[in-house]
Amino acid sequence: MGATIDTTGSDRRFAAIRDYRLIEAIDDREQDDPARLAAEICQTPVALVTVLASDQQWFVARVGTDLCGTPLNDAICTHALDADELLVIPDLSIDPRTRDSAIVAGPPHVRFYAGVPLRIGNGVAVGTLCVIDVVARPQGLSATQRDMLLRLARQAVTTMELRRLLAERNETLQRIAEAEAALTGNEQRWQRLFENITDGFALGEAIRDTDGRVIDWQFVDANHAWFALSGVTRDRMLALTGRQLDQAAPASWADDLHRMLADGSPTGFIHHVPNIGRWFRGHCFRIDGDRFGAILRDITLEHATEQRQSALIQLGDALRDCHDVADVAHVASALVGQTLNVTCAGFGRIDAGVTRIEIGLDWTATGGASLAGRQTIDMFGDVAGEIAAGDAIAVDDVHMDQRTAGCADALLARGIGAFVIVPVRRDGRIVSAFIVHTGTPRRWSAEEIVFLRKVADRVEVGTAQVESEARQNLLIQELAHRLKNTLSMVQAIASQTLRGSIDRAPLDAFERRLQALGVAHDVLVERNWVGADMRATIGQVMAVFGCSDRIALTGPDVALGARAALAMALILHELGTNAVKYGALSTITGEVRLDWHVEDGLLALSWQERGGPSVREPARRGFGSKLLRLGLAGTGDSDICYDPAGVRVTMRASLSELTGG
Repeated sequence: MGATIDTTGSDRRFAAIRDYRLIEAIDDREQDDPARLAAEICQTPVALVTVLASDQQWFVARVGTDLCGTPLNDAICTHALDADELLVIPDLSIDPRTRDSAIVAGPPHVRFYAGVPLRIGNGVAVGTLCVIDVVARPQGLSATQRDMLLRLARQAVTTMELRRLLAERNETLQRIAEAEAALTGNEQRWQRLFENITDGFALGEAIRDTDGRVIDWQFVDANHAWFALSGVTRDRMLALTGRQLDQAAPASWADDLHRMLADGSPTGFIHHVPNIGRWFRGHCFRIDGDRFGAILRDITLEHATEQRQSALIQLGDALRDCHDVADVAHVASALVGQTLNVTCAGFGRIDAGVTRIEIGLDWTATGGASLAGRQTIDMFGDVAGEIAAGDAIAVDDVHMDQRTAGCADALLARGIGAFVIVPVRRDGRIVSAFIVHTGTPRRWSAEEIVFLRKVADRVEVGTAQVESEARQNLLIQELAHRLKNTLSMVQAIASQTLRGSIDRAPLDAFERRLQALGVAHDVLVERNWVGADMRATIGQVMAVFGCSDRIALTGPDVALGARAALAMALILHELGTNAVKYGALSTITGEVRLDWHVEDGLLALSWQERGGPSVREPARRGFGSKLLRLGLAGTGDSDICYDPAGVRVTMRASLSELTGG
């Protein structure tokens, strides 16, 4: 069966297919050459240039078949859309992605496929260049065939790009030609139609140096839309060269113009003009000699939408790494300030009476006025009621808005000529707000207000999460304090109860085990009782014995659950105590080697003593022996060997048991 391709990228693909007029390119002879060469190079009976539309796979070019396309369910090319470079399926009949396809299971019984995704524009895959055989090829393609197929795919994409640019040029020229024909040579009427084209259109001429290289250009005529978009007057356009008109023009434009005039291939660009704050998409094409036409379209709103969406994604990623309320607010403020190109952006807490707002570390542009600190709500004019109702406040000009006219001079003195306040509600009341401002009047769009509300909501959620984590940490610390007090009380009760006992050994053992529990507890507190690192747990337990220079630890980092960490602390404390009293650590030459490793989901831990007194198996088994026999997870998977050269203990447990609660 064909792959499911109705994903979030499908709309972009369908739009690209429409913009590039690819359905109209079916049986385009210009596409035949890559397909024919692909068939010859790869020695296959069939080669195709395909386009995957919403309901059909179309063959823009084909060799070895009379079909113009196939249903999407039979389109093997759907699997190649997400390939990095080249998808090769040596035998379609055994590959689970394709074995049930109608063209594999039935006539024509295709068996081999190799396809390269055709990515145009901003990387959208619209189809493939592929080769097909009815015979399986276990060896796939040779290195030369793969390389040539990739090269031919690039050629096919270039042809598609040229088709779009030429189509756009032809459409524009067609409109001009139709206007000329309709005006029957009347220059005045032609000029009126030329001026009414909604896209900016200009006629230019290249300027060359003495070697014939293009170094600049001069515009000789343009329509009203061009002047409106560029902000340039006709007199200024005629008096200056292209580079003088646009200081932000890349140096590469002269080389691009030189190549375009030399080979006639149209060229496109996306350009930002900082002094007017606009983004443009343009296309240039040769007319005759050194003359060329340029079409200009304003894409500022489209670019701003992309920037805001990108900022929201970045904000989500950044907030996950924030563990401080001030960091949350500052990260969001910086992203908003840079995305909206404002003077200042900040987030603050609003008091219960909606009279004051405490703004944390905000973001300001160079030379901008900061709002950090405690501010009164009425500083921003008559807005408290709207804020209390949860409404966003957008003031385009503090002098012209009736809510701020009375305090306009004070606001301007603080560098605020226009501002937006977006309040955030939690548990039924307004608790915070996001504020941005500029030093001069500015018209705020509805899309910018929606963006700020999304940011404010995300910041409030992030702040609440950080505050929740802080409260949780405080609670854990309080519980830790109380638990340690409880352990101390238990130890004191035991000491008082057994004060007159002749044999103090049981009491000492009991106190040591309480101590081991306390050490494990400290490790868990460091991880907020969600678990502990195995190496840290082992290190802290063994440090109690003061023999760290004779205890070697080897093993990877392993996350333990709280229950496993406590069990391991007791086991290691038991082993360490025995080693200090009777085993290797009771002498100055003895040593302990503690190794652990993970394999196939199992953790194996080994305790090996060397250099101590000769070991004998104990005649009596006490609590410690029972504890060791239970093992790491309490399942009994442990081996204890009382080798005369030193005690050896091996324990095993599954990671799933050890990482649980």
